[in-house]
Amino acid sequence: MLIDATGLTCPIPVLRLQKTLRQLAPASEVTLHATDKMAVIDVPHFCNENGHELLSSETQEGAGPGGMDLLLFQVRKNSAA
Repeated sequence: MLIDATGLTCPIPVLRLQKTLRQLAPASEVTLHATDKMAVIDVPHFCNENGHELLSSETQEGAGPGGMDLLLFQVRKNSAA
């Protein structure tokens, strides 16, 4: 599942991730696309605090809207949730 949070600022990308994960079965995976630089801090922190696994984090320079950096996060929902 893909969550497109490009162009949205903190805390909206993490809130969208949280809302989506709540609706999914345990061990489901989602990909979050964001352009807010705070997501680099917020997403790993959110995963750590809630027991979700951050599978990967990548920055594609200039690949977002208007030439912004595109931040890609792959997250697996914790199996206990």
